[in-house]
Amino acid sequence: MKAVILHGGQGTRLRPLTHTGPKQLIKVAGKPVSQWVIEHLRSEGIRDIVVVLGDNNPTRVIEYYGDGSKFDVSITYVYQGKARGLADAVYRVREVVDGRFVVYLGDNLVLHNMSSLINTKAAASVMLAKVPNPQRFGVAVIKGGKIVKLVEKPKEPISDLALVGVYSFTEEIFDVIETLKPSWRNELEITDAIQGLIDRGRDVEYSIVNGWWKDTGTPADIIDANMTLLDRFSARRITGEIVNSKVEGRVEIGSGSKVKNSVIRGPAVISKSCIVENSFIGPYTSIGDNAKVVNAEIQNSVILDEVSISDIAITDSIIGQKSVIERGNNRPVANRIVVGENSWISL
Repeated sequence: MKAVILHGGQGTRLRPLTHTGPKQLIKVAGKPVSQWVIEHLRSEGIRDIVVVLGDNNPTRVIEYYGDGSKFDVSITYVYQGKARGLADAVYRVREVVDGRFVVYLGDNLVLHNMSSLINTKAAASVMLAKVPNPQRFGVAVIKGGKIVKLVEKPKEPISDLALVGVYSFTEEIFDVIETLKPSWRNELEITDAIQGLIDRGRDVEYSIVNGWWKDTGTPADIIDANMTLLDRFSARRITGEIVNSKVEGRVEIGSGSKVKNSVIRGPAVISKSCIVENSFIGPYTSIGDNAKVVNAEIQNSVILDEVSISDIAITDSIIGQKSVIERGNNRPVANRIVVGENSWISL
C-alpha cells in the first residue's frame, strides 16, 4: 500500500515562519512535522510514499527527504503547484497509485493506530475527532452509525466531529473528483469528494480518535505539539560534548554540539552542531541544528536551525531559522516571541 503526504499550502496562520518555506518542515521536538508523519506511516508498515508538493519553496522538501532512503522509506514526488484544495492535491497522484492508498496531511500529527484505514474494504475510511472549534475543520454528520454528510469549515455548527486529516481511498475517488466544482473558497474540497462517494451509495467508514492529536496550523499549536512530543518520545541520548554542565532528565544532545557552564533540564532536544554556553535550557525546549545560545534562559520554546540567542530570557516562543535575538539596553525577565526566518531582534 502507498501513502500520500500532502505537503502544500501557504501556512498563512504561521506567518512569518512560513514566508520562505513549507509549514510541514517546521521542527517540533527535533524533527519536521512531516518527518513525524513519515515515521508514523513506517511504523504502520507503509514505506512507499508519495509527497505532493506545493509552490512554497518545494525544493527544501526534496533537499531534506531526498529519495527517502535515510528514513527507511521510498519517496516519489508529485507537484501540485498552486493550491487548489485537498481534493485537487489528491487527484494529482492518480498516475502513481493503484488500489487502496492512504492520504495524510503533512502538517497534522495523528499518531494513532491506522489499521481501520488500511484493512477496510469500504470506498473510503476517515478518522474523526471531537473538537471545540469545528469551524476550523471539515466536519462529519453521523446518523445511525453512518456518515451522512460532510461540510468543509461550516459557518454554522452542524457537528463537532472533525476530519483529522488522515484518510484511505480506492481509485474511485479520482472519478468523483473529476465531477467536483470549486467551493465558496474556490477550492476542490476533499469533503465534497467524500460526500460524492456517499451520494453514489458507496460505503464510507470512520473511526474516532480518542486522545491527543494536533493540526499544527498556528504558533500555539506548534508549541503544544513540541511539548507533547517531547513528553511522549524524548529519551536521554548524549553524543555531544558536556563541559562543566548539569544535564538533568531526558535530554538529547546531538553530535558536534558543545554544552559549557550550563544547565539543561529535560525533556529537551539540542540538535547537531550547537553551542550552548553559560545558559539554562529548561523543559519542553527544542533547539535546531547549528544554533548558538550564550548567556540565555530558554524554556517551553521551539528554536529552529542556525538561530543565535544571547543575553536574554525567553519562554513560550518560536524563533525562525537564521534569526538573531540579543539583549539591548533593558533586560526583561522573559519575552514571548514568534519570529520568522532571517530576522534580527534586539531586546
